Amino acid sequence: MCCEGQHTRNSMRAMVVPRWGEVSALREVAEPEAGPGDAVMKVRSAGVGLTLLNMRSGRFGGSTPRIMGHELSGDIVAVGDGVTNVKTGDRCAVYFYLTCGQCRRCRGGRETLCEKFGGYVGVHCDGGFADLVRLPSGNFLPIPAGLDYEAAAIAADAVNTNWHCMRERARINPHDQVLLIGAGGGVGIHGVQIAKLFGARVIAADISDDKLALARQWGADETINVRAVDDLSAAVRAATNGLGVDAAVDYVGRGTTFQAAIDSLAVAGRAVAIGGLPEAFSFDTRRLVQTEKVITGSRHSTRAEFMETMEIMARGIVKPVIGMRRHFTELEDIFRAITDQTLSGRGALTYDN
Repeated sequence: MCCEGQHTRNSMRAMVVPRWGEVSALREVAEPEAGPGDAVMKVRSAGVGLTLLNMRSGRFGGSTPRIMGHELSGDIVAVGDGVTNVKTGDRCAVYFYLTCGQCRRCRGGRETLCEKFGGYVGVHCDGGFADLVRLPSGNFLPIPAGLDYEAAAIAADAVNTNWHCMRERARINPHDQVLLIGAGGGVGIHGVQIAKLFGARVIAADISDDKLALARQWGADETINVRAVDDLSAAVRAATNGLGVDAAVDYVGRGTTFQAAIDSLAVAGRAVAIGGLPEAFSFDTRRLVQTEKVITGSRHSTRAEFMETMEIMARGIVKPVIGMRRHFTELEDIFRAITDQTLSGRGALTYDN
């Protein structure tokens, strides 16, 4: 684990993945110590979603053994030499991209495209499925007043990813018709809320009536069970008087789902991939030119967008949607629910006070 080499003699509990592809197990490990430029946070809450299973498979790289966990919030308990942006006692959430802060992308406000990208918290360094987590101090952002730890943890990926996507990539405008594929999942359900916040008419697509009922509860105007239709794009056109949608966001990331997103677009529509698997799709470039459709991806959020996300959540405009809570030592219960596709909304982990 990357925390090795800077430990105190005290121990803490941690859920450790011994090798990629294996389940995590509760272990006693040495507590991390704040080195120069670092801070240590006592973890209070964590979010759990499908991305973690993809990380645990080894698809994202990184070495093992590893403490995972990247959607995190808690209290700063120690800071290293040279740290000025946080202090002991601060309530913070974690920005989980390890970026340089110096390259042209970082300086230009697009740090998710960092030219010296160092990887992800919980994959390329130890994360927060433990009592404590140590990170570069710049990865800790202040939680605004009025926002609880659980909401701040969920904001760290499930919500801020949507804020960036809807505003910068899908460019949602009032009265747009928007298709969300995978709308009942941990990221998608928050996408429903944010698309509605931007004034869109939301068409939610997912694989179960339970997930679609949840999407309706949080604002979806129309729902489509993809297992009940032969052709999702045809069903979308039927729901839009044959026009198609102004934007389609694919949270699943399979070739078939992103193909459906593209095929569902109206003239000048935008198809955005958030979920990403190494699968192919196709399009007619002549039609692309004639219709001025946009096919693009959306990657997480900037620190500034994360702060904006927490602010709108602190005002109660967007709320965390939690489908299952467990103590962090029972993490594998949530992983099983995700694998079985029975979890609607986000998983959340609790920690000792």
